[in-house]
Amino acid sequence: MNRGKSIRASLIANYLNKKLIGADLDIKEPKSISELSGNAISFLQEEYFNSSIENIINQNTNSLVICSSNIKRRLKASVIISKTPAFDFSKIIKKFFKCPKPKITIGKNFFKRKYAVIGGIGFGFRKNDQGVQKRLTHIGGVTIGDNVEIGSFSTIDRGVLSNTIIGSDVKIDSHVHIAHNVIIGDGTLITAGVIVGGSAVIGKKCFIGINSSIRDHVKIGNNVFVGMGSVVVSDIPSNVTIIGNPARILKKNI
Repeated sequence: MNRGKSIRASLIANYLNKKLIGADLDIKEPKSISELSGNAISFLQEEYFNSSIENIINQNTNSLVICSSNIKRRLKASVIISKTPAFDFSKIIKKFFKCPKPKITIGKNFFKRKYAVIGGIGFGFRKNDQGVQKRLTHIGGVTIGDNVEIGSFSTIDRGVLSNTIIGSDVKIDSHVHIAHNVIIGDGTLITAGVIVGGSAVIGKKCFIGINSSIRDHVKIGNNVFVGMGSVVVSDIPSNVTIIGNPARILKKNI
């Protein structure tokens, strides 16, 4: 990533033909919103805005965020108002930042069956100003821990900015899809046909049953048993068994 040369926030806004509100900062690098820091630029989709994200942004007032006008009034950082923040952020990365080749890091005792794909570009599309779906730039990689197994025809997409992370001792069956920026904790087992949406977080020592689906950005705690065919659409606490569509808590795990 280009961190040596800074870019004025006003230059970025002018390139996008969008309005800058706040200080004309020197911007040094792009970052995901969860990793936002001073003199960095990020973007925020309105549907994922919550109090936790609000706190991260307001603790980094010398940062720049591309977001909608509805969110702006709650932020203390500088903002660029946009109806298409993800698409505009992707344009900024291509125009102003020199990005390294995505890196795949694999730990010890790794086993992958035939036709598994690791590090492909994620299925990330957003509409531009004309309403046309455009692919987002993916510059993150994949980090895989020790003693990991991945079955045939399974896919693990690389991250958009930060890495997709597979912890140590994770076992992934065949025909599983792990989308960009997913984090899977140590010792978790994922059985055949499971789909994990982008930026979902699965804790340690979980079991994900056959043909289950986990929505993007959902957080599942540690030691969670997900029953076969479950559809997980909201956050799940640790130490429970869940089943159904939508998934609900059946019992606590001892």
